[in-house]
Amino acid sequence: MDKLNPLSVGLATAITLAVINTLCAAVVTLWPDATLNIINSFAHGLDLRTLKSTEPFGLGRFLVGLISIGVIGFIAGVVFAWSHNLLSRR
Repeated sequence: MDKLNPLSVGLATAITLAVINTLCAAVVTLWPDATLNIINSFAHGLDLRTLKSTEPFGLGRFLVGLISIGVIGFIAGVVFAWSHNLLSRR
């Protein structure tokens, strides 16, 4: 089995999560209540509507989230590729 390049996998994971985060931010901005109803369906009976933020969703919050999720994705991808390579040694 071919080895994975940890930096490539980390970057691909970071880009993937950044795209998903951007799409999610757009959906939350356009349809906040509908999005919250969908997220509630994932929560197995918990009502997350009480956690709804009263602050407006602005560019600053979006960028902090985007950068954070990108860094987390990069680290997760690097760890995944590294552990994959370690476990797939022959």
